[in-house]
Amino acid sequence: MLKAIAKAWSWRRKLESGVVATIEDVARTENVTPAFIRRTLKLAYLSPAVLEKLLIARMSPAASLKDLAAAAELPWGTQEAAVLG
Repeated sequence: MLKAIAKAWSWRRKLESGVVATIEDVARTENVTPAFIRRTLKLAYLSPAVLEKLLIARMSPAASLKDLAAAAELPWGTQEAAVLG
């Protein structure tokens, strides 16, 4: 899970800085599908509170990677309950 979050942040930085222009460019360099990049990239948009608990406090999420990506689409105030139970 931590590796997936780190990858998502790396891809986000590359896209925002212009190192790569599109998700398709990232997918090509990573040798994965654009759908995989889109799904995983959502992890880079988890709230700071959730990231702190997952990465620093090392709390185990009560959700799968798929559920974690879905929770990233929720408002920050509700993500913690969705991710950590």
